[in-house]
Amino acid sequence: MKTVKFILLICIIVSFSQCNTIKLTATAPFKITGANYHTWVGGQPGVHGTNLIIGVYNDSQVIVKSIYFRNRKNQPSIENRKGKKYVVVNIPTSKRNRNEEIIETSTKKTKKSTATKNEIPFKLASDQAVIQYMVGNKTFYYKILKIKKKETLFYP
Repeated sequence: MKTVKFILLICIIVSFSQCNTIKLTATAPFKITGANYHTWVGGQPGVHGTNLIIGVYNDSQVIVKSIYFRNRKNQPSIENRKGKKYVVVNIPTSKRNRNEEIIETSTKKTKKSTATKNEIPFKLASDQAVIQYMVGNKTFYYKILKIKKKETLFYP
């Protein structure tokens, strides 16, 4: 009985030692040519969000999977503008865009939020982001510091 407990304890210790922590890389195989973000406000009340734009150079073998910014894991898109490549993230912060449902009954309206706050594995300041990218079948993480804030855009 003691040997079974001992073997079980060893198995548990080994399984916990195999857990990987997310490590940031010091350098990336691409160059960040600039990074900025701005908030935007739509023409209708309550419609707003944030756009994060990161200029990248020499990213031919890199696949960008996610961007961690403002306590959220975001899905980026790659855009070509005037011959330059950008990783762009649009983060809607409107209540309707956060999957908030309004459930109506015959007597009252109640709100039920289906969105959950993302728990990200990084501690980031408001001017920092982490890029999750893949080279081959390996995943890496690179932190971007000092992202510049631009003026708010107001759309009609």
